[in-house]
Amino acid sequence: MDFAFMFIPHEAIYYDLLINKVGAIGGEDESLIQRAAGKYKVIIVSPTSFLAYLQTVLQGLKALQIEETAKDIVRRVSELGKHLKAYEEYHGKLGSSLSTVVNHFNASSKEFMKLDKDVMRITSESPALETALLLNPERDQ
Repeated sequence: MDFAFMFIPHEAIYYDLLINKVGAIGGEDESLIQRAAGKYKVIIVSPTSFLAYLQTVLQGLKALQIEETAKDIVRRVSELGKHLKAYEEYHGKLGSSLSTVVNHFNASSKEFMKLDKDVMRITSESPALETALLLNPERDQ
């Protein structure tokens, strides 16, 4: 931390520090508590104010922890976005491959049906070969 607490265990002594001025002759008119806090980064506290200062520091530390957690969440969401982008690319490639496979299947089915015609020309009987054609998968782009 860039500050420190100085605990004064008696309220009367703390009050005396609070009301008495330091350096009134040199033109500076501030209490010892103000000078310690401003110049030396020391916060002078009494039994009454010590808990309030500690709770303030605790809230600051909790806020810092929340900020660190939020940074971690943002980093992880960014990584998730990269993974989703890679998945999207592979998914697109898979769709293209499936479309190619369906086209090849349909082309081979058409070639297979030509065999039926060839057999009919030779034997004058149709062997009644049947093949199904597949519909091409729709691609959302």
